[in-house]
Amino acid sequence: MRRMILFVLAAAFCASAAISGEPLQSFENYACEGDHFRAQVPSGWTRSLRNAPYADMTPVAGARFDGPPTGEGVPASIALYWYSGEKSFTTPDAFINARMNSMAREDAERGRVTEQVQVAGRTATRFRMKTFELVTLPHDRTIAGKDGDPIVYELAPPSKKVIMEEQYVVVPATKGYFVLHYRAPVSAVSQYQAAFDRVTASFVPLDKQ
Repeated sequence: MRRMILFVLAAAFCASAAISGEPLQSFENYACEGDHFRAQVPSGWTRSLRNAPYADMTPVAGARFDGPPTGEGVPASIALYWYSGEKSFTTPDAFINARMNSMAREDAERGRVTEQVQVAGRTATRFRMKTFELVTLPHDRTIAGKDGDPIVYELAPPSKKVIMEEQYVVVPATKGYFVLHYRAPVSAVSQYQAAFDRVTASFVPLDKQ
């Protein structure tokens, strides 16, 4: 009887999630290479091949995970990185200022707006901003060359501008700092916000302070 009650409750929960349109999300453990930190990340999200911001200018460890399609041509993503604090971007402030001054930022008029939050027992800095990404659209437009000209000229491919919301949580480390990053089209931010909140809540630095 008890097993039947649990089954009915589980079925009711699944039905409620289906009605609300929110997918049930499972998570798996992730340990950063080099033993810098560990956290839970969404299961089934694809590990991105993109480098971390500024990885060509300072040692970085960690990974970015891309979610399912959003209908905008850009997936939501969650990234977790450890920045060594060596060479460039030696402090959390240097990283924050660089991100906020990005040429892709859409809301630069907001200036620098941050808040203090607690992550893994440490005082971290959280900020958010809007950026854009140009998504190339399908096309087959070409211009044939003139008589005797073997070159076929292709018009610039059409694209659309997708407005993205980016959220950063910068956590101090014994050496360097950690960066937790959520990025999604504004139309899909709420869909995966809970996933990023869980990743942040599960974050465990492995350094000693």
